[in-house]
Amino acid sequence: MLKKLSLAALVAMGSLSVASAATPLEQAIKNVSLSGFLRVRLYNEDPDGKAVYNRWRTNGVLIFKVPVAENFNFVMRNSVQTNVYTNKTRVGTEKKPLSGNKSTNVDDGIVNNLLFIQYANGPLSAIVGKIPVATSITSADPAAPGHGAGVVATYNVNENLTFAGAFVDALKNPGNNTGLSELGLIGNDVYALAALFNTDYVNGNVWYYHVTEAVDHIVTLSLNANVPNVDGLTVHGDFATGKLDSDLAKSKGLKHSSHKYYNISAKYKYDAFCGQLGYAKSNDKDGIVELSADAPIGAVIPTFNNYNIANLKDASAVYAKLGYNVDPKTNVYVAGQWRDGGDYNDDLNEYTIGVNYAVNKKLKFHAHYDIADFDKNSKIQNHSNDNNEFMVEAKYSF
Repeated sequence: MLKKLSLAALVAMGSLSVASAATPLEQAIKNVSLSGFLRVRLYNEDPDGKAVYNRWRTNGVLIFKVPVAENFNFVMRNSVQTNVYTNKTRVGTEKKPLSGNKSTNVDDGIVNNLLFIQYANGPLSAIVGKIPVATSITSADPAAPGHGAGVVATYNVNENLTFAGAFVDALKNPGNNTGLSELGLIGNDVYALAALFNTDYVNGNVWYYHVTEAVDHIVTLSLNANVPNVDGLTVHGDFATGKLDSDLAKSKGLKHSSHKYYNISAKYKYDAFCGQLGYAKSNDKDGIVELSADAPIGAVIPTFNNYNIANLKDASAVYAKLGYNVDPKTNVYVAGQWRDGGDYNDDLNEYTIGVNYAVNKKLKFHAHYDIADFDKNSKIQNHSNDNNEFMVEAKYSF
């Protein structure tokens, strides 16, 4: 009988089968939660030796959480980003056009599409699929986080201690600043173990990583402490050490050595004022301690053009920030860093002035002006990274 059925009949049967399994819209969206943000930014860049240009940068992040059974959710995250670059010329100057950024480049692709299943039962939680990979060494950019295919699980021992583990088959890490481009997109297996702890005065985390045939190990430690009997004073510290795989290091002409980095800072809040003072330092050995310029372990300097020295060799930076709440909605701040590049990098003085304004809890505006001034006598880059940047941003979170 099946042989006598026409193609049209088979199509009709298939349609009926799908229709019978369909869910009415009002039921399908029941209990589905939506979060994310929409953001528009305009940059005006004035790099040394090149033409002034504008960059229009727009982001949209939509995260749908769908409960499918007891203890199970499906999560779908869509993130898009568009960059529009427009060259500007100066009459009577010899500045060269900015290569590679054209006003015709109006449409960009998808930043990331993630889809994974989320499980939570008592102290155990896990995500499996194409997942965000939130660690101390991967990108924490809300629009372009570290992400890949694999599993991350946590086990909450008690209110003071949580263990975590991860296996990632393939990792994409936006914001790569290692000088090793292949570590921005890793097809090698990534393994990670962590402990997150919290006490009355100290909280922090310790992580261990291994990437097959790429990274022997990376170990990071971060601590936050409230200073007893001093209201408003907190201290933060980071330490990281890492070593590349010996074969990869050899292929890059690098030594199979341990690169080390540490950072310490203090914040103090008093009335409407908030101040921060910090110091970061890396040793002069080849190696690696993070995979992204936007990784939490390294992205600690409160300026905007240059904010991470973790993977640089023999670099140190003193940094500071002072903020003042003009009113409940408005905050103004100034920040700076003074970097000693050692024998391998440029010396740098960088200064930022900015303002934050909250229309309400969801809609916020931010603007800053940042000046990055590298040493004119640099042996490394010949002052080529100098840049003055103005940026204004509108962000709606939901």
